[in-house]
Amino acid sequence: MRVLMLATHPNDEIIGAGGSLAHHADAGDEVTIAHLTDGEQGGRDSSPDVLREQRNREAVAAAAVVSVPQHRVRFLRLPDGGINPYDVNQLIAVLTVLRESRPELLYLPHPHDGAFDHEAAFTLAWRAAAMSGSSNYGSCGPAYWVPTILGYEVWQPIRSPAFLRDVTAYTDRKVAALSCYESQTAAVKGPGQSSQVGTGGTVLSAWRGVTTTGGFREGFDVLRLGALP
Repeated sequence: MRVLMLATHPNDEIIGAGGSLAHHADAGDEVTIAHLTDGEQGGRDSSPDVLREQRNREAVAAAAVVSVPQHRVRFLRLPDGGINPYDVNQLIAVLTVLRESRPELLYLPHPHDGAFDHEAAFTLAWRAAAMSGSSNYGSCGPAYWVPTILGYEVWQPIRSPAFLRDVTAYTDRKVAALSCYESQTAAVKGPGQSSQVGTGGTVLSAWRGVTTTGGFREGFDVLRLGALP
């Protein structure tokens, strides 16, 4: 199965669905991660150019932990803090990735994830997915209809997730992948403070497990269902 993860910023892909990405990779699925922005505004002390390069390196390292190879990690270079669902060039960038990767399963931020960029990213990705099956924008590649779309949670929990995946077996790798994002450890904790960024990123999946059948689970909105993920 071909799987595409659209992440607003580098590290969102692991927080929201790191266990699921490892699950897909281990099952032999073809996983692509596309980062909409480089997260270049997400630091206290580094310039955007320096932070962009650092977060790109961290994203590649985190992907390797969940068994996604470097050639399947893409960076769309949309402006951090400036995602605009009605910008034609941004729409074309996402539409091109969809038509090139032709995913059978698409992950994107759920519609009410709280952070402005995340909700803007959802609207942009949803527009691109709706457009992908049409004959419009032929320069982006042949038309392709995405059969299954799941929304993942990062900032704001999904009120009633329709799908929960047991990721207990992948939690150690999720923590290790999150720990690759050292720039975000500093941004959250500040210099000289100890980091719990890895284990902290699994709190939501632990809570999902506690409120169901135990272990760790990642919750998703089922936005379109044409095939089982």
